[in-house]
Amino acid sequence: MILPALSTGSGAVESSRATLSAMRPLPPSPVFDRADARTHGWSDAALSRAVRVGRIGRVRRGQFSACPDDPLVRALAAAAACGGSVLSHRSALLAHGLPVIGAAPMRPQLTVPPRTTGDLLDAELHRATLAPEDLVEVGGVLVTSVARTLIDVARRHTVTHSVAALDAALHARRVTCQELEPVLLRCWNWPRIRRAHRAVRLADARAESPLESVSRLVLLWAGLPTPDLQVTLLDEYRVARGRGDFYWDEFGVVGEADGRGKYDARSVLTREKYRQEVMEDLGLVFLRWGWDDAVYGRTALRARCLRAFARGAARDRSGLPRLWSIARAN
Repeated sequence: MILPALSTGSGAVESSRATLSAMRPLPPSPVFDRADARTHGWSDAALSRAVRVGRIGRVRRGQFSACPDDPLVRALAAAAACGGSVLSHRSALLAHGLPVIGAAPMRPQLTVPPRTTGDLLDAELHRATLAPEDLVEVGGVLVTSVARTLIDVARRHTVTHSVAALDAALHARRVTCQELEPVLLRCWNWPRIRRAHRAVRLADARAESPLESVSRLVLLWAGLPTPDLQVTLLDEYRVARGRGDFYWDEFGVVGEADGRGKYDARSVLTREKYRQEVMEDLGLVFLRWGWDDAVYGRTALRARCLRAFARGAARDRSGLPRLWSIARAN
C-alpha cells in the first residue's frame, strides 16, 4: 500500500527541545546519555524526574532524547548502541531528509560488516560491504551516502518507495545519475539489483513532490499516454500564466497532483481557483487529484483522465482555438 510521504519529525524534536531549554540546556545531540546530561547541569535525580513527568524519554537503555518516539532519533540511538554500524536504508533516507513513503521503518535500519555476529534488539541489521565512498557523516553519525542509500532502498523496497526518494534527491541535486552508476556497478551481482536498475530508469528530476512521483507511476501502470512534466503555459502574448505538473499536448489537458488535501486557508483556495480559471480560459482542460486518488482510487483516476482527454479532443474537433503555447522544463 502506498501512503503519503512521511515527515521526518524534526519539527517535533525542535519543539520539544525548545520547551526543555527553558528549564536547563540539553546536550546538543538529539540522543544523549547520563554523562552528557551531567556536563550540561543535569543531576541523575533531575534527569529521572524529567523522564517521569514525560519531559524527556528513554530511547534505549541509558539513552535519552527530547523526542524519543521520532524514528530518526531511534535510529541514531541504535547506531550509538551498535559499534561499527552505519545508518542505512530508510533510516538513512530520514537522516538525509529524503522522503519516506508510508510508515516510518518500525525498527532502525543499520548496516554492519558482512562477518559481524550477533544482533541488536529492536534494530534491523543488514550485513554488507561498504566502500569508503559509500559513507558520509551527518550530524556526527556515519550514514550511507545518498547514492548508496538510494540503491539500497531500491533493491529492498517497492518501486514507488524508491522512485519517490530518487526523484527528490535528483530534483534537489543531492545526487546525479552519474553518481548512481558506480554504486550499481559495485552491487552488480547483489540480490534484486535489477529492481534498482528499473527504479533508476524510472526516476525523473523534474518531479517536485512525492505525490508527483507516485502519480507518474500510477499513470504509467494505468496505460495512459506519457505526459510532459512541469510545463510552463503561455498565453497568446507569450506571457507565462501558470505551470502544470502533467501536460498532455495531444489533448490539451493539464494535470495537477495536489498533496495539500483540503484547503484550510481561504486565500489559498481562492488563488488555486483563479489559477484553474486562467488555464481554462486559455482553452485547457484542467484535472486535479490528491493522495487518496493516487492510492485508493486508481481506477476512478484513470477514468477521469480518459474523460478529460475526450473533452480536450472534442474541443479540438469543434475548431475552438488553442490560446496557449508551452515552454518545457529543461
